[in-house]
Amino acid sequence: MTPHTMGERITDAKILLRSLLVTKRLLAACMLLLAVTLLAGCGNPAPAATLDPATSTSRLRADKSLTLPGGDWGYPSPFAFYSRGPGYIRMSLLFDTLTWKDEDGVIPWLAEEWAVSDGGTEWTFTLATGATWHDGEPLTAEDVAFTFRYFKANQGAFKWSWPVGKIESVEAVDKETVVLNLTEAIAGAHEGLFGSLPIIPRHIWEGVDDPVKLTSEDAVIGSGPFKLLEYSKEEARYVYEANGDYFKGPPTVDELTFINVENQALALETDTIDYASFWGKEIEAVETFRDDESYGIIDGPSFWVLQTIFNTQRPPFDDVELRRAVAHAVDRQQIVDQVTHSGAIVASLGILSPFTDWHNPDLPAYEHDPELAEAMLEEAGATDLSLRLITTAGFAREAELVQANLEAVGIEVKVQTGDYSTIDGLLREGNFDLAINGHGGIANPAMLETPTWPAQTYDNTEYDELYEQQATTVDETQRRELVWELQEMIAEDLPVLTLYHPKMWTVYDASVLDSWFYTQGGVGFGIPISMNKLIFLP
Repeated sequence: MTPHTMGERITDAKILLRSLLVTKRLLAACMLLLAVTLLAGCGNPAPAATLDPATSTSRLRADKSLTLPGGDWGYPSPFAFYSRGPGYIRMSLLFDTLTWKDEDGVIPWLAEEWAVSDGGTEWTFTLATGATWHDGEPLTAEDVAFTFRYFKANQGAFKWSWPVGKIESVEAVDKETVVLNLTEAIAGAHEGLFGSLPIIPRHIWEGVDDPVKLTSEDAVIGSGPFKLLEYSKEEARYVYEANGDYFKGPPTVDELTFINVENQALALETDTIDYASFWGKEIEAVETFRDDESYGIIDGPSFWVLQTIFNTQRPPFDDVELRRAVAHAVDRQQIVDQVTHSGAIVASLGILSPFTDWHNPDLPAYEHDPELAEAMLEEAGATDLSLRLITTAGFAREAELVQANLEAVGIEVKVQTGDYSTIDGLLREGNFDLAINGHGGIANPAMLETPTWPAQTYDNTEYDELYEQQATTVDETQRRELVWELQEMIAEDLPVLTLYHPKMWTVYDASVLDSWFYTQGGVGFGIPISMNKLIFLP
């Protein structure tokens, strides 16, 4: 069976039969679920990891298979996967990186050791022995050197944020040693480059002029713990088989299948899938599993943020005092309570979530105070405002509450909803007054890069220079000070008013596999998901 073979569909009859087993409590909860496609996280933040994959007891079913919820995230080659977290995870099962992360941080992977110069610009990697490609060819330093050169030469061909433009030179000194020189130091180099960029086989990709268009079986030959058996875009189905020759030892799971399900809670309850992930508004679905000992639940971090974006390039929100007045008018706790039912926390005004190690806890506060908001508006002479707020249908309820809060202080608001492409277009054009939109999902300061998070409407040279400075500061203490300063600038200047950070959960069938964990700082570049490939290894 090839990666392009159409797999047998799970029949409607089978799903119907399983659905008869669903309890009334689950059906009631499922009525409350909203479809969520982005990965994303009141109280203190949950720990980043709660289980140790090296010591936990797995009770994988006899056929050693696992079925997981899916969706189409693109062909899982290093160049064709969709540039969001699930797409990267699908690809990471097939391709390895020089370093990786367990629940505590960076660990050796294809590279068993490394050294870096004092200035952070020269890196020397010594490769582990025994790694091979899926076609049996040995993985050598020449492959590693070729990978970095190839990605740099084709950096316009992918959407992932690897800083390959900073690679000055790379050389394979011998079969096990690679020396890589950067034009300048990269802060968080393991997450941003060495621990997230997939190493590719030279004998496959050399001579490929357009890597995005290569979607043959050759394009998914990696060195990872799994091989791709099947991919069906139409069915959003992926099937992986274990790589029995994997240099870290064969996976404990023989076959992984990702299938498309409309309702993860229902699919988990009926044994259609063995694992489900939930966030934010889906908290009611999680609670239906709490008292059932056959399911395990772990709380995870959330690095995603929902925010109200101000168009700072035109009146009235080119005036920071009016942005601050709106901040006092909007009741963010009300939004958390009424929309997410405590499935989120009120967001940090500096964008970075308290779940991250980079969060600044000492930011200015804009308490909900309608009287103060009215006074600020009157002082600014802005007593007859009429605004347009744009958002997608998924955030219509949040928009209604913001609209009511602003109308309570005398600001007339018209809400316009649209699909993602329409709203994204309006954001890029700057054709709005206010917008409610989500941002991020990664656990590092790259979340703070402009113009990504405030659409295209915030221009601050001092901020941009400070961002670039932290991006090349390898001393973590010094970098943290700069990142905290960036958050202070955001909270004071308010190009956005952050609303909430969703919480996140994994619910799984404990009788099948119970080694799930959330990676400290997120998988790879910082993806907040419990599906780290270490879960499937001895």
